[in-house]
Amino acid sequence: MLPRARRLLPRSIRARLTTAATLVAAAVFVGASILTLATVRGAGASADVDAALRWIHLMVFLGTPLVLVIVALLTWAAVSHALRPVERVRAELAEITGRDLSRRVPVPPTGDEIADLAATTNHTLDRLERSAETQRRFVADASHELRSPISALRAQLEMAASYPDETDWPATGIRALAAADRLTGIIDELLMLAKLDAGALTQRRVVDLRQVAEEQLRHRAGGPVPILLRARAAAPVLGSPVQLDRLLTNLLDNATRHALSRIEVEVAVREEQVVVTVTDDGDGIAPEDRERVFERFTRLESARAKDKSGSGLGLPLSREIATAHGGTLTVADHAPGARFVAVLPLHRG
Repeated sequence: MLPRARRLLPRSIRARLTTAATLVAAAVFVGASILTLATVRGAGASADVDAALRWIHLMVFLGTPLVLVIVALLTWAAVSHALRPVERVRAELAEITGRDLSRRVPVPPTGDEIADLAATTNHTLDRLERSAETQRRFVADASHELRSPISALRAQLEMAASYPDETDWPATGIRALAAADRLTGIIDELLMLAKLDAGALTQRRVVDLRQVAEEQLRHRAGGPVPILLRARAAAPVLGSPVQLDRLLTNLLDNATRHALSRIEVEVAVREEQVVVTVTDDGDGIAPEDRERVFERFTRLESARAKDKSGSGLGLPLSREIATAHGGTLTVADHAPGARFVAVLPLHRG
């Protein structure tokens, strides 16, 4: 038990305790040796060895409590000195609040487990600060995106209410419905992102992505851009039907906004993976922007010019869905246009 408990102590405390125990043992050994020699020598002169041995036993009996007291004091001093960095870390952590995560705890130069604990605490605070900043920016961007359609809807309704006789009510209703649809889309994407961020479990079943793609094409038949589907075999994936459908919906919506004449969708099974590829023949995405498009509320200038109603949430949500299903979503090299590649684990029943 004692060796196991000793291994639980930080290296700095173990070193101080070892030094203290060594000094006490050495002092006891030297003192006992000197006392034994002196007593035996004196006993030899008086020829009373038994009396000398009784004297030694008495000294050991009386000296043991003193030695224990000395060991306890040295142990207390060593542990108190070694745990001072822990107290400094505790005091600094007590001052850190959710409003100010920029402070960090001091890392002692001991190189032991306490120093490792302080360094790990600082790394955790770094992640918390980045997460809090991302959340604040997300809330600010979401508020801005929601404010725009609400302001537009309010302006239209106020204008119609101010001049009811001069208002084209059918046209006003259509514009108001479009603004409401945009609000609904943004709110739905925000709710799904919030659930994914929270790690909420969704009901999962086997979903054939080939059937999902075919259903998407049926809904988009007669759209502004023709869509060509290449899918030879079933592509089963274990996941949420709603989320996987949203992933493909967002990719096709993005391709429709940028395509010039056609969109190609391929669903293929390669080894133990299902690969979904959506390709358009538009302007494409510059290499330096291929990761930026997956940042929330990020919209490139080309996207803003072609569609002012976007929210910048579709592609980030699609990547979050792919990640939540154990897969990836990336932008691959392709010219002309852009190619998005989603890779998901194949489900083998």
